[in-house]
Amino acid sequence: MKFIIFLISFLTLTCSCNNNNNKKAKAAINDERFDKTKWKVKEDSDYPYRDKMLNDLIANVTLKGLRQGEVIDLLGQPDRTDSSYLFYRVAQKRMGLLPLSTKTLVIKLTKDSTVEWRKIHG
Repeated sequence: MKFIIFLISFLTLTCSCNNNNNKKAKAAINDERFDKTKWKVKEDSDYPYRDKMLNDLIANVTLKGLRQGEVIDLLGQPDRTDSSYLFYRVAQKRMGLLPLSTKTLVIKLTKDSTVEWRKIHG
């Protein structure tokens, strides 16, 4: 009986690990390298490339320490600003005209307008 419980637990753990690895592999296949020209492309009210490039931007492009003008040169004008924050909409799911969820890149600037940190919201 103990062997059967062990076997079921082992198989369950193995299957769940394989599913997580498959999800990561599929996500990596869908990712694109960051391209500042494609990042700025806007079709209607959507940015068709940002979500696919976000992982590469976060992992391989150093934003910390850049001045605000350098960030704007790299990423374009933010969709919204608020005192010392820049907001770049990455993706938005809608039902008709109503937004259901929004993924946003948030960049915090220091008093001297350099990047302190960046986070993904949503």
